[in-house]
This record gives sequence, C-alpha cells and structure tokens, in this order.
Amino acid sequence: MENYKLMAKESPYKELSVLIVDDFEAVTRTLYSAFEQLGFKTILKAKDGKEAIYRLEHNVFDIIVSDWKMPKMDGLELLRFVRKSEAHKTIPFIMLTGNLHQSDVVDAIEAGVSEYLIKPFSMATLSERVHKAFVSPIPANTISRNRDKEVVVEKETKRTILVVDDEPSNLQVFGELLKPLYKIRVCRSGAQAIDICSKPDKPDLILLDIMMPEMDGLSVCRALKANPETEFIPIIFVSALSQTDDVVKGLKLGAVDYITKPVVPEIVLARVEAHMNAVVQRQKLVNQVEVLIQSARMRDDADQTFLHDVRNPLTAIMTTLMNGETTQEDVEVVKENSAVIGRMLENHSILMELEQGLYSKALEPVTAENVLQKVASSFKAKADEKQIRVILDVDPAHIYQGDDLLSYTMFCNLISNAIEAAPNGTRVTVKSERKEDEIIISVHNVGEVPINIRGQFFNKFVTSGKIDGMGIGAYSAKLCAQAQNGRIKLNIKEGVGTTLILHLKVG
Repeated sequence: MENYKLMAKESPYKELSVLIVDDFEAVTRTLYSAFEQLGFKTILKAKDGKEAIYRLEHNVFDIIVSDWKMPKMDGLELLRFVRKSEAHKTIPFIMLTGNLHQSDVVDAIEAGVSEYLIKPFSMATLSERVHKAFVSPIPANTISRNRDKEVVVEKETKRTILVVDDEPSNLQVFGELLKPLYKIRVCRSGAQAIDICSKPDKPDLILLDIMMPEMDGLSVCRALKANPETEFIPIIFVSALSQTDDVVKGLKLGAVDYITKPVVPEIVLARVEAHMNAVVQRQKLVNQVEVLIQSARMRDDADQTFLHDVRNPLTAIMTTLMNGETTQEDVEVVKENSAVIGRMLENHSILMELEQGLYSKALEPVTAENVLQKVASSFKAKADEKQIRVILDVDPAHIYQGDDLLSYTMFCNLISNAIEAAPNGTRVTVKSERKEDEIIISVHNVGEVPINIRGQFFNKFVTSGKIDGMGIGAYSAKLCAQAQNGRIKLNIKEGVGTTLILHLKVG
C-alpha cells in the first residue's frame, strides 16, 4: 500500500479524471479505491450507460472504465456512443467484464475499445491497462481479420485446489484423493480461506465445508462472492445429507456444486474435473482476449508507422515539385520516390512482421552509397529549406547484406530526423567505414537529443519538440536494422552533437 501512496504523489494522472461505470457496488468501490491509489484527481461514478452519458454531458473525463453487462444501457452501447461523439470519441475506454465470449471481444475491439480488463483483476493489472489505454488507444475496425483465427495454445500445468475443513481427517481424505492430479492447499477455518484467496497466487477451485466453527462455509462463500478479486473462483460445498437447506442457500450465493459426506471418490473426481475444465476454458478465453488486443494494437502500430514512413518519399516528391523549374534530376527524384511508395504499399504489413519477428525475405548485397545517394536526393529540397548541407562520405566499395526497401526506409528515417534536428545552416554528415566483417555507417548532426528521451530514443512513440511528430522514425529504423541482422545505437557528445551508428554485416 505504501508503494501505491508514493505512486499517487508522483502520479502522471494527478491532474486527470476518470468515470467508473458499473451497477455492482462492490466493483465500483474497488475501482474507486484503485484509481485513488493511482493518483487520479477526479473520480466519478455511474450505475449504467445512460447515467454515464449524463455524466459525460456535464463533466470532462480523461478515461472511462465501464462494465459490460448493465441495465438500461450496457458497456458496448456506451462505447459506441462515445466513439460516435465528436466531444468524447478520443477518450480511452477500458471494458470490464467477467463473461468472456470471443465474438463479444471482437465486437468491442471493432467498436474502438482501448483495453479489456477481465474480472477478477489485480491492482497491477489495472495499472498496466490504464497505462496502455493512454499510450496507445485502439481505433475501430482493426481486428476483423482475426475473427476466425484460433490464437491460443495453453501450456498445461497443475491446477490448485484449496480444501477448507476444520476436521483434519477430511483434509487428509481429500488431499490423498486429489493430490495425484492437482496442487492441494488446505486450511481449517473460514478466515484462513479468505486470507489465502486475497493473495496474488489464488486457488483455481475451492472445496468448502459448510459446517465450521466461528465462520461457516456460507459466510465464507458470501465474502468471496462479494469481492471482485475472488468472485470468480468456483466453490464446491462439502455437506452432510442433513444440510440440504444450507446447500440450496450456498448455490444461491454462487457456489457451482456440492458433494455430500461420506464422499464417494469417483463422484468427487468427476465433479472436480468438470468444474476444473471450466476454469481451464475460461483461462483460455482470457488468453485469447490478450492476444486479440495485442494483435489489434500491433496492427494499429503498423498502420501508424507505415503512414509515418510513407511521408518521407511523399515529402521528397512535394518539395521537389514545388521548387519551380523542374530539371531532369527532379524528374528522376519523383520517379524514384513514386516507385518507393509503390513498393511500400505492396509491403504494408512489413512493420507488424518485423515486430513479430516474422520478416523472412532473403537478404542480398546492398551498396551503401547507392541507397544513401537516393535518400540524400530525396531530401535535398527539405535540407535546402534549412540551408543544411547533407555530406556523403561513403566508400562505393562498402557493400552489406540487406534489403533495398528496408534500407531505403531505414536511411530515410535517420536522415530526415537528422535534418529536422540540425540547426539551420549546419551539416548532416554520413560516413562509412569497414571494421572486420561489418560495415559501419554513421549519421551525424550538431543538434542534441533532449536528455529526457535519450534512454528511450529507439522506443515507439517517443518524440520531443515536434508538434506533428509521431515518435516512430527511430523505432522503425531500429526494426529495419534488426531485420537486416544489424544493430543501431545512439552516441551523444555534449557540444559536438548526435551520431546514430549502424552496424551491418559485410555483403
């Protein structure tokens, strides 16, 4: 708890507001407390989608967390309303649910959900989802091509059963019977059971005796079902034949089944297996949700990076044509960059393949000077606007193993960024050298990367000082280098400038 109090003091959310939409008071209380710990300044609640819309009309929110199943207007209807509203369509939207169906997940993603939070959830999971929702929200219609794919293969592991009984002999019976198939944990009181279930390593299923001193099984069941973090743990009651009324009460509280004493081993094993299979299937659905969300996010990232990269040849064409008189050299620049755009359109999925490590095109010898001359010509007009000289000191004999399109994209990003970062009237210098089995290419300008982003310079969406910057250029260059079995690093010397250094294998 102390860590979260510290987090709230230093929170990036300390000026932000959140709207919590849920008709279950226990969940609302849990979320309210969680967002307090995350440091949100304003936290408002609504019991359904219609009340949420009223709140949206009278308040400004930075993020919405909504349950799916609610009266009057459910979470999906609310999400669709938000995405269609000009005033609210860009608000990050986290969908909260415990009822998992892959078709529902796809519908939510297509409607524009930012993140999906599965009940029960931990504070750490909520914090992660909130961060992702702010950093990279998912637009609508990005997941439809995944609708028919089977996306998860789960590694089988032993599941955990908690046996709760005040009689040691009963604990021994269940332990010996179930231990060959499951991990067994035992305790002798209801309070201990609740404490065990409050820990991160929760049991997958509970065998719960009804008759226990101090806190009986019904009270334990009621407490667990009232807590959003434990409400989905299946409970099987263990009862005597004379406790039929208590069993009925337990089933109404949310227990999934019951076993009568004295126990029949075959019946115990069959019922436990049936409910454990349901646990396994639910976990598979949770994993599928994670993969679907990640797939949608990666598709969105690939689209953003493609749009970023295609601006380079488009800029080269536009600035060349706006020069006034068109020379034969200008015509060649336009032709070359038009061809590049064509190849990029044909390879639109390249970034996602690079991110997933699936790019498998065979590498061929690439002459560094040829690619760099094309890139320099493409950005001549852009450099001239700032009176910047792009100087190529590249040996024609330096050939590396690579790919023409990846190389062009990579150097476009590096040289374009260098021109943008260089002060007016200075130079961008590109040099090559060979060391053993590597061709080393450096791109230098006298500008300096701000200190606050140096450590994450090659990360996605990192930018500083550019109003329309997407923070993708260096990230894209890194992926292109890696796909060509190369590597790239940043070297900054105070008063000297910034150098990006590429290491590529000799061709």
